[in-house]
Amino acid sequence: MRDALRLHFNERPDCITAIDKAMPFGESLWRYPDRKPLEQTLADINNVTPEQILCTNGGDEAIMILMRILSEGIPLILPLPAFSQYTWGIESWQLAPTVIQPTDDLSIDLDGVRQALESVQASEQADQPAAVLVLTSPNNPTGEQLSNATLEELLIKANKANVWVFLDEAYIEFSSRGSDSAKWLTQYPNLIVLKTLSKAYGLAGIRLGYILGDKTVISEFEKRCAPFNIATPSLEIAKAALQPEARKEVANYCTSIQNNREKLFNWLLQRMVPVIDGEANFLMLPFSNDQAGKNRATVCARFLARNNILIRQFNDSLNHCIRITIPYDMTALMSCLKQLFEPELICLDMDGVLIDTSDSYDRTIMATIKRVTGADIAFEKIQNKRNSGGFNNDWVLSQALLADMGTEITLEAVTDIFQGLYLGTEQTTGFVANEQALIQKRLVETIKQENKPNWGIVTGRPLTEAKAGQKLVGLKSLALISLDCAAAKPAPDGIQRLQSQFGTKSWMCGDNPDDIQAAIASGSVAIGIRKQDKQALYDVGADIVLDSINELEEWL
Repeated sequence: MRDALRLHFNERPDCITAIDKAMPFGESLWRYPDRKPLEQTLADINNVTPEQILCTNGGDEAIMILMRILSEGIPLILPLPAFSQYTWGIESWQLAPTVIQPTDDLSIDLDGVRQALESVQASEQADQPAAVLVLTSPNNPTGEQLSNATLEELLIKANKANVWVFLDEAYIEFSSRGSDSAKWLTQYPNLIVLKTLSKAYGLAGIRLGYILGDKTVISEFEKRCAPFNIATPSLEIAKAALQPEARKEVANYCTSIQNNREKLFNWLLQRMVPVIDGEANFLMLPFSNDQAGKNRATVCARFLARNNILIRQFNDSLNHCIRITIPYDMTALMSCLKQLFEPELICLDMDGVLIDTSDSYDRTIMATIKRVTGADIAFEKIQNKRNSGGFNNDWVLSQALLADMGTEITLEAVTDIFQGLYLGTEQTTGFVANEQALIQKRLVETIKQENKPNWGIVTGRPLTEAKAGQKLVGLKSLALISLDCAAAKPAPDGIQRLQSQFGTKSWMCGDNPDDIQAAIASGSVAIGIRKQDKQALYDVGADIVLDSINELEEWL
């Protein structure tokens, strides 16, 4: 039997030949899409009728329709933390919700949810819900999964109060505990379940989600939905993805992610890294809710990004938290996390990190300029030049500053003047006498007592001055790489020599752009040490900038 001559939708009666040949479903692209066959497939899978299913343009469209319904005068109950589209929808749709703050450990405040349900006022319109409670389980961003017993308790309470429960199960396939939502659909007409093919099925690009519920509730969503909301290619790809063999592949993939999640969770727990035991395809790491915690989140996100691993760092009320999606192959992630949380080597610059040189090297630069030109130079000019990079060596820096002032002089001549002023003579005291330790004795003792990590110093000082600096701070036993045995930073040679000596990757702590560039070139975690003008170090790629080296003890 011939296809009907469709003259009622203003469609072209065929498809472009090139598309027809390139795609197995090309011949149907000239027609407006029909989501009903897919809804029948989903109904069969979920043991419901097609009237209880609505396919949407990703889960996002279902949430948007929910927000539209709420904007018509229905109260929202939203426990936090919650998926950003729910919180964004409050402002976008100008809702006045009951927002329930999370507990201290970022779990949903169930008592607060119960109280909110008990305080719901009866709806003025009998065909409308008195309110809508939104729950996400496993939750995004924490991964928390509410127990089936808890969910059913809330469903019963909500049902008595004529409250819809919008249960977002976008991540349910990754749960090792499963869900009873399918059987609840026949018991609780107030339940709406959101599912998606974006996560476990790996089909975020086709934008296909769906909701399940009582047919009267689903009809409320459907009449606010665009008539042809899902493109034919998306519908056809979804049909293929829902075939038995494809679903089996998805289940095997989810099992692998569950196993990897458990391994990562236990690994972090053993190293006392804060982590929430979640049931989604990610883990959330809630660091302390202070500046130190935010620093930890920042260094993780930046270092992993530098190694082509992108994670989520939150910048709102959860700005001390990061979220790591669990990969199928854990190799690259675990290598970076081991370097971050279990360092085996920490390299330290000396000047500005271990030793305060503001009254020694910086004053020597000023005195050298004065000796050669008779003019004074402001410290800010010295620092700006140093921040521009390539001037980790103060002799080279002094020569460059003199050149900026119009004075040409050989590096050898500058070095002679500089060293005479810095070290002094038999008749004069050099500026070296002004140096004081920045590192506190407590951290020094920690460094000397700990077997792991190993510690080393990478400095642009000549060997004699470097050893004097070691003695000043009480770290004479540390491995030392000085200017005499490695190229000056930003070359990574000194760090790489220590990495080779100890056979491991490292952290590198430095106070100027050359230190940070050397750290990055050596594959180290790049830790800046500077109280002022931190942005100069972030600009060249520092993973984090601390005020003082002494903050490092808290990290260890």
